[in-house]
Amino acid sequence: MKNSYGLINPEMVTLARESRGMTQPELARKLQVNQGWISRIEGGLRNIQQEHLDQLATALDYPPEFFFQREKIYGLGVTSYFHRKKQSLSGRTLRQIHASIYLRTMHIITLLRGVDIGESQIKSINIDDFGGNAAEVARLLRASWKLPDGPIHNVVSVIEDMGGIVIPFDFGTNEIDAIYHNTPNSPPLFFVNAFTPTDRLRFTLSHELGHAIIHSDTFDPLAIEQQAHNFAAELLMPQLDIFMDLTELSLERLMTLKQYWKVSMSALLKRAGDLEAITPMRSRQLWKQMSKAGFRRHEPPELNLPSERPTILGQIVGAYLDEMGYTPLEFARLLKLGLPEVKQLYIEPYAPFRDKETKRAIREVRRILRDNSKN
Repeated sequence: MKNSYGLINPEMVTLARESRGMTQPELARKLQVNQGWISRIEGGLRNIQQEHLDQLATALDYPPEFFFQREKIYGLGVTSYFHRKKQSLSGRTLRQIHASIYLRTMHIITLLRGVDIGESQIKSINIDDFGGNAAEVARLLRASWKLPDGPIHNVVSVIEDMGGIVIPFDFGTNEIDAIYHNTPNSPPLFFVNAFTPTDRLRFTLSHELGHAIIHSDTFDPLAIEQQAHNFAAELLMPQLDIFMDLTELSLERLMTLKQYWKVSMSALLKRAGDLEAITPMRSRQLWKQMSKAGFRRHEPPELNLPSERPTILGQIVGAYLDEMGYTPLEFARLLKLGLPEVKQLYIEPYAPFRDKETKRAIREVRRILRDNSKN
């Protein structure tokens, strides 16, 4: 019996399998078929009968219509690949992360067809025009976005106010804090590890913002990573504003500065060394003190910064469920997901942003920010 959907999309079969962290042999064993059958399906060499389609959907926990989507799948880009490749992650873990991000990107592209969040102000800048100086690019960005001098109060809000979308994401590992993904059909997407401490997340998110903005006519992977780091350091700790704060450092001073600048003690100490605000000898002394106190692995918990919660995706979900009146089941069908999964990924996490008072407050804050940016 032929299936009722037409020709299966082999890319979606591979994507579904990898998003579940399964290999071809593992899926074959679960379906009680040989691996060659799975390989031919994923290679586009054969279609699938209704009975086998139902079995495949059950094994991978996706509805049958999932496998017939024709959305183009965009990779994460070489900068994101290089950034992750230096981590001690298995190939299987990376493939599962890639597949899950591709799927979440497809969901967001689908949702954006029904809402308008405005044009993104996160534009590409050729760093070669600045002599390769990423700090100059960060200074230009702060000026063009009209960010005030001193610390950035909320990095997530800045990115979302400028048209990016920040998505909390379970990477299944602590070795990845954030990944930037951009496609021709969506604004810049920043997938962030929801379990990462705020100080570390702010820096990593700024680093990924650097990847989103900086491009060059030449490609050097090591230079790209260093440029993104320098961009993040200047964005969060502008040299002109922070230099004097770093000239007389102690552990106690670093603790105080962490609360003000909202970056880790380690980031502050490295910044002091890079800017030569302290001598190399004093830098070594402080790093030894940090190590002895155990602060290089875990900074004092009483200094933990409050989390920075994204809001845009929650508002988009709310637009469908509240303003458009989608039922959870209709929302699941729109995204080609099962109802339990759509509840886990979108409905339950974003319920607070669907409260009327919360939405009204968020809209008012964004209106004030827009008005201020025009003045």
